[in-house]
Amino acid sequence: MKSSNMKSMKDLVVKVGSRGSSKIPTEFKQAEQIVVDDFAKNVINKVFKELALILPAWQYAWKSDDPANPDKILNAAKQQWTKAFIENNICTVDQISFGFAKARKYESDFVPSCGKFISWCTPSPEDLGYPTEQRALKDCISYRNAKKMGMQTIERPWLTELCSRVDWFLMNSASNQMEHKKAEAHFKAQYLDFINSDYREPVESSHSRLETSNIVKDRMSDEQLEDGRKRGLNCMSDVRKRLAKANRNKQSNNKG
Repeated sequence: MKSSNMKSMKDLVVKVGSRGSSKIPTEFKQAEQIVVDDFAKNVINKVFKELALILPAWQYAWKSDDPANPDKILNAAKQQWTKAFIENNICTVDQISFGFAKARKYESDFVPSCGKFISWCTPSPEDLGYPTEQRALKDCISYRNAKKMGMQTIERPWLTELCSRVDWFLMNSASNQMEHKKAEAHFKAQYLDFINSDYREPVESSHSRLETSNIVKDRMSDEQLEDGRKRGLNCMSDVRKRLAKANRNKQSNNKG
């Protein structure tokens, strides 16, 4: 999740222009220069240092062609990566940490392209503890159907919040391939926007949820339900045996 107290990369880099504006343009002109303050330099340097430690063949990507200036390519790469971070809204240390985590799983010794690393910085739903897009859609549909039929269901706050963001008229009225693709794109956009928002699960107290037996059963698998049924039958059989034994003892005592 995003951290509200993290300093944004957009606040660290400014464009040098005639008015000294701090606004980051969507396009950079060739003649414009980028000035990076000390904090931003530390962030970029940390990215390159971490990648050098993770990927041992890093020096081949940024090897200088000028013996008099051994850091020529490296410094140019840092400037381009800074621009790319801004253009793709890689704004927090949390996002960069996701990139490092995937770099450690990268099956290569060589440094990835800037675009690939940026794609790593965008966490998937699973990275954030949420289900896949397909599973989330299935859960949303099941939850709405259960509510419409008046069935008891587990109230999962993140699921009800996601359902409230979806245009269900659009989702339910799709009748051809083009409309289905539009509905799928809508759900995907809403889901990605949701998981990348500042949403936080509400904290429940120990007595805030009183679960009924039906809710517990809804959560159980078929195997668990069958095991419970067998335990119930065995328990009833034991009770019958104890009652029969008690009756026999009673009859024996009466005869005596």
